[in-house]
Formats: sequence, structure tokens, C-alpha cells
Amino acid sequence: MSSMRYWKVGLFFLAAFFMQTTLLNVISIYGYTPNLLLSMVILFTFLYEQELYGIVYGALFGVLYDVIYSNVIGPTPISLVMVAAGILVVREYTNIENIINMWVVSAASIVAYYFMNWGLYHMAGNPAGLAIVFAKVPWIALYSLVFITILYRILIRKMNVHHKDRYFK
Repeated sequence: MSSMRYWKVGLFFLAAFFMQTTLLNVISIYGYTPNLLLSMVILFTFLYEQELYGIVYGALFGVLYDVIYSNVIGPTPISLVMVAAGILVVREYTNIENIINMWVVSAASIVAYYFMNWGLYHMAGNPAGLAIVFAKVPWIALYSLVFITILYRILIRKMNVHHKDRYFK
């Protein structure tokens, strides 16, 4: 499996960060935007098991996001890193060439991220209820899945794809 260089992946995350915090607010659909940082963590962790792109850049850009846009530093990077760690475990039992697996892992990761993020913010004193947060999650997840699918289709073509049998050497 080919891997990308860290600086190239860093450029993807940097672009996602700036798009998330500027451009997407202009092109939102019914007030919803995809979570691009989360989408990048999911995608790069799922596709590249030998590298820790999701953990490294999830932590880095999660801290940056919290420093700039939050009154509490920690929930975003912790949630992103935990999602990446979970994907690394689940990835051992999935075929990355099957887009259905990508969708299932992505959907579960999005729900897990928002649940963890809400819990950490709640412990920090944020009064927002879980129902309020999760009322938005289906739309954010759907929009994020579209972004993930497009980028997945581009990146999977650039990889040296294995046979479907994971034990093939």
C-alpha cells in the first residue's frame, strides 16, 4: 500500500481547516456544513494504517481549532484522536477497498465523535443537552459522508490496491 508523505497530508488538513472555518459558512446547505477535520481524520486513518496521519493531524488541528474557536481547549483534539484510535482497531477487520465499509466506519465514527465531544464539553460546563447536539448530527453526517466519499474515490485510485483477500501476500 502506498503512503503519502506527512507534508502532503498536512496540506490536506490545512486546506480542510481553512475551508471549515471560512468558505463552508458561505456554502452551507440549510445551515449545515460537513465537519471537514473529522472527515479527514476518518479518511486518512482508514486508508493509511501504517501512518498515524489521523492521530497526528487530528491532535494538531484539534488543538488549533479549540484555541481559536472554543472557550475550552481539549475536547476537539481528544475526540479526534479517540476516533482515529478506534478506526485503527476496526480497520484490522475491514476491507478498505469496499466503500460500504468506509461508510459504516465513517457513520459510526461521526456519532462517536459527537458523543465524546459533547461529553467532554459537558464536563467542562457547557449546558447544551445531548438532544440538541444530536438533532444536528444526521445532517452533518450526511454532508460529511458526501465529502468523504468524493475524497475516498480519489485517494483509493492512487493506492496500490491489494486483492480482496487480506491474507494475500
